[in-house]
Amino acid sequence: MQVRRVQTAEEVQQAYPCATEDPIPFWADGLSLSREWFAGNLGRHVEGFHLEDEEGHVIGHIYWAPGSQALVPYEIEDGVAYLYCDWVQRHHQGRGGMRLLFQEFVKYLDSQGYKGILVDGTEIEGYMHYRHFLKRGFQVLRESEGSRLLYYPLHQASVRVMPIEAHTAVSEVGVEVLVIGSRFCPVGASAVLAVRKVVQELGGGVTVREIPASREVIAQYGVADGIWIKGKAKFFGPVTEAQVRRAIEEELE
Repeated sequence: MQVRRVQTAEEVQQAYPCATEDPIPFWADGLSLSREWFAGNLGRHVEGFHLEDEEGHVIGHIYWAPGSQALVPYEIEDGVAYLYCDWVQRHHQGRGGMRLLFQEFVKYLDSQGYKGILVDGTEIEGYMHYRHFLKRGFQVLRESEGSRLLYYPLHQASVRVMPIEAHTAVSEVGVEVLVIGSRFCPVGASAVLAVRKVVQELGGGVTVREIPASREVIAQYGVADGIWIKGKAKFFGPVTEAQVRRAIEEELE
């Protein structure tokens, strides 16, 4: 196995091995939308490292960004990296691939003088669980419902990071589905595609408003991504088209 830094359009088209492993997950239909987003934001809002097997197939990843450019609802001091997500395909896990990925990631950040690494660990087994990061030497900075913000020191023992308060607006006319970002991950991108299709089918009093993620949008809304129906946060994780339709129809009743 070897690790390569993502730098070219060709490498972007191999991004998200989480969505290409066997069996292919149902939310992989968002893959093209996410790769399009990745290509348009590489070198600014996203960077990456890919883990390749002996035949050159991408089987794992670490995606991250400099904290000042990361699309997350925090104000982060300069010189800190934010780790969006990491993954090694299930049938390759247990072979040291993630250890190799993380070592190369840390080696690169260290060479660039980064102070440390931030990550949001979840309480979801198998997906960015906070224990996954504690084992690597991360420290918990703060806890919130369902997640923990953790820090891995490189050249600085602690860093300043402040959460930005969320304040999404609610349309007073009909049922509005507000989509902010939600293209970075194929899971979110798949939900966006489902929203578009369902809203088009329902027509009438249902509209969808999509706002691309940016640091300016985060400052305005206090969120980096998500889907809201009449101001209510609805989805986290994979959702089917039927679930999207049911959630919207509930607001129409």
